[in-house]
Amino acid sequence: MSKRNITHLRWLYILFAGILLSCVALTVAGVVGTDEDPQLGGLSTPESPYAFTVTDLQTVGTLQGTEQAIDSVRPTMQAHAHIERFSMDFYTKDESITSDPRIRWVMALQAVVMVALAAIVALVAVLLVSLYRSTKRGRVFPTRNSTLMLAVGVLMLVISLCHDLSTYLERTLARDLLAGTQWQPQAHYTVHFTLIFFGLTIVFLSQIFRIGRELQEENELTI
Repeated sequence: MSKRNITHLRWLYILFAGILLSCVALTVAGVVGTDEDPQLGGLSTPESPYAFTVTDLQTVGTLQGTEQAIDSVRPTMQAHAHIERFSMDFYTKDESITSDPRIRWVMALQAVVMVALAAIVALVAVLLVSLYRSTKRGRVFPTRNSTLMLAVGVLMLVISLCHDLSTYLERTLARDLLAGTQWQPQAHYTVHFTLIFFGLTIVFLSQIFRIGRELQEENELTI
């Protein structure tokens, strides 16, 4: 293996570990969270010409930790409900709310996520076929395979960024609309750890494939 490839591989390891450790450190410090659930969605109802719902909001303040005993359970058992998360429906004709740029940004980011997901499905299908064909030809590391893997990894990172940003915008919108009430939710920026981890892993593997292709070409030239 050439010195350039070894250096490249070493920096990939450092970058991979650095990003993951940074996410963990920010979470431990309480700067970001790790929630991964979607939120904003539209409602079609006859009560209002415009309505939307924000789901999976986290409680804060006086509402946080609220406990409610549940009746009609078995006599030998007690049950208590804890309010940790809730959903909120908003109905309004106020244009200052309906024209909030955060709503448009959230919808745009969610559209990007859907397109990226569709692209990942298509790329994975193409990658599987390409891997099968290249393996039959005895060439496991063609340029096309590493390029496809890199594209899938990058798209997963894009999805993570769009998802996290849209979730943050949704929560800040709900926080502002519910300001002064006990239902005002938390508005922490969250990190989609699952997609970040797998996205970085696939990017890393794509570079391993690229280095493998270069080694295969070097071996073929020496034979």
